[in-house]
Amino acid sequence: MNATSRLSRRAWLKTTIMAISGAAALPLLGRAAEAAPPKVSKAVAHYQDHPVGRKMCGTCRYFIPAGGVTGRGMMGGAMGPGMMRAGHCRVVQGQVSPRGYCLLYQPA
Repeated sequence: MNATSRLSRRAWLKTTIMAISGAAALPLLGRAAEAAPPKVSKAVAHYQDHPVGRKMCGTCRYFIPAGGVTGRGMMGGAMGPGMMRAGHCRVVQGQVSPRGYCLLYQPA
C-alpha cells in the first residue's frame, strides 16, 4: 500500500467516526434543552423592585428585556423600545423590573 491510500483511508475513517458520534449526540441535545434548571421564586432570590446602588436587573446577565432581545444589559448596548418595561429573568420566576435587584445579580 502506498501512503496516499492510507491517508485516504484514515480520512474516511475519521469522517465516519465523527458522523456516527455526531448522530449519537443528537438525542442528547434535545434532553439538555428539556433539563434546564428550574427558576427560583422571587422570595428565594430576595427580589426587590428597586436597585442596590448601581446593581439592577437591567444590567444583569440573566435579564431578558420585554422585547425578548438578549444583550449586554442597559449600559452595554443600544437602548431599545421596551427597555424600561418589566422583562423576565433566566433564573427568577415571573416578571422583573429592569430597576429591580436580587441576590443572584451577575453583571453583564
